[in-house]
Amino acid sequence: MPTGVKRSSYHHGSLREALLDGARTLLTERGSQGFSLNELARRVGVSSAAPYRHFVDRDALLAELADQGYLGLRAALEETERPATTPADRIRRMGVAYLRFAADNPAVFGIMFQHRPDHEKARPLAFQPLVDVVGQAQQTGDLPDHVPPGVVARTIWATVHGLATLQLSRGFVGLGLEDSTENLVDQALTLLLRSPRPADRDRPGGPGRPGPAGSR
Repeated sequence: MPTGVKRSSYHHGSLREALLDGARTLLTERGSQGFSLNELARRVGVSSAAPYRHFVDRDALLAELADQGYLGLRAALEETERPATTPADRIRRMGVAYLRFAADNPAVFGIMFQHRPDHEKARPLAFQPLVDVVGQAQQTGDLPDHVPPGVVARTIWATVHGLATLQLSRGFVGLGLEDSTENLVDQALTLLLRSPRPADRDRPGGPGRPGPAGSR
């Protein structure tokens, strides 16, 4: 919402959403270190005290953005269920969805994993789809079944999160290791999953064939 909006233009409850919308933009521009409620209020066009009607402080607002990010991430992971053909295929699709979510929401993604013990409400729910499908993949023999699903899911998450972080920071580019999102995920998860992705089963070379550098 542009600066200078009259305060009287807000209906009951809409200020909170306006603050969250403005916060996403400000976070993208300045990062969490340069984020302030005073600047947010100025941009939204309200008094400096207005944000405190909905958020006790700056950290509470950022925590809400992080929680919304987790809800968005869960939705992205859940959308992989319908096109997936097997549990292993779905895990790969979840990996791709994770990297794409990070690329599409870099500012929010950057604050989602900061330690906020008093505000972490949505994080466990966001990763439950991965834990569930890991259990299914253990039953089909695509993942080892001698360790708890949560431990295996943690390893997969750490792998995919590392890919997302390095892709966002262009860490692969400096080493000449950049690749498409799909290939980054396939090559990494091939080391963990026992079955190849469906598209690779009938072609020579199997998973891990390089694609266009830097494509998504």
